[in-house]
Amino acid sequence: MTLLLLHNLHSTVLNIMPEMTIEAVNQAELPKLCNLFNLARVKNGCFPDETFEMAEFAQVIEGERLFVSRIANKITGFASVWEPDNFLHHLYVSPQYQRQGVGSALLDYCVNLFGLPMTLKCIKANVAACDFYEKHGWHIAEKAEGPEGKYFLYIRET
Repeated sequence: MTLLLLHNLHSTVLNIMPEMTIEAVNQAELPKLCNLFNLARVKNGCFPDETFEMAEFAQVIEGERLFVSRIANKITGFASVWEPDNFLHHLYVSPQYQRQGVGSALLDYCVNLFGLPMTLKCIKANVAACDFYEKHGWHIAEKAEGPEGKYFLYIRET
C-alpha cells in the first residue's frame, strides 16, 4: 500500500489506493456520517441500544476535526480528532467496508496529520476494536468506566 499526501491551501487528501481517498468532511455530509455512526454502533453490538439524531450527533462531534474516507465517491468511514488534546474521539467504518483497510487508513491519516502522542478511548467489550488498536501500536494507559461501560484509554507514543 503506497501513501501519498497531497497538500493545497484548502484540504489534505490521502490517496491510499486508486479508489480510496481521505479528506476533511464537507458539512453537507454530516447526516450521512450520523447514519454511518448509528449503523456501525448497532452492528457492533457493544454500545447501548440508542441511536443519535442529527442534533445529538452534532453535539458529540462539536469542535472536532472530521475526516472521511471514500471509495468510488461512497463514504466508507470517518474519524474525528479533538485537537487540543490530540485525542482520536471517533473512528467508524461502514460494516460492509470493515476489514478492508479503511480503519487502518483513517487511523494512519490522523496520526500522520496530528502527530504523536495521541490518545483514544475504546470500550472494553469491543474486543475487535481493542485488538485493532493494539495491532497498530497503541497500548493501554488507563482503565476506567464511563456512561457506555468499562473502557481502556489507549495511547500511542511512537
